[in-house]
Amino acid sequence: MSILIMPMTLSPRNQDVLTEFKQGSYFAVSALYDEHYFLLTDFARQLIVQETEAHFIVQETLIKLFLMRDRFNTMADIKAFLYITVRNTCFAYTRAEQMEATAAEASWLEQALHTNARFDDEAVRLAALCQLQQQVMELPGPEQTVFRAIFCDRLTMPAAAEQLGLSPMMVSQHRINAIRLLRERLAAAELFAIPLFIYFVAVYCRHTSW
Repeated sequence: MSILIMPMTLSPRNQDVLTEFKQGSYFAVSALYDEHYFLLTDFARQLIVQETEAHFIVQETLIKLFLMRDRFNTMADIKAFLYITVRNTCFAYTRAEQMEATAAEASWLEQALHTNARFDDEAVRLAALCQLQQQVMELPGPEQTVFRAIFCDRLTMPAAAEQLGLSPMMVSQHRINAIRLLRERLAAAELFAIPLFIYFVAVYCRHTSW
């Protein structure tokens, strides 16, 4: 499938988003979520059909984007990365790789789509981020260790595997489990909002002492 990506002019708004993006701000996460998230999930659903997995893929893509934000200098590059990564991930998708959509996982989506605005308030957002951090600290040992290695220490998957004495496959599985458990627990605590979750995983964890 070819992807037609329309060029984006660097308007004052886009310039602000790009500056904030490079700095890793919550504003940029929220702005890019508003502009691209639902278009990307619709795009993913055309390729893999399953709605829950489409949301997983788009969230993972946005996390990757913010982890790699120092490599992007234009809004056009950002948009191209998002669509190409979603497409490639969907093409590589297999039933064996997908997570089962449990009732808890299915419930987070409806909540997430109605709880974003309240985290625009900085005090509310900071309090929620502290609670997210606490949820990470309550993950099972292997999941917590892998989560910290990848998202706090910013180790690559092979480097994390070598440091932890695990196979890359096990590191990948613990990472998937950690993200799944966080979604479930945050939804149960009414704290799951997609921009907040992406910001926490891809930006906040790196700059926080544990």
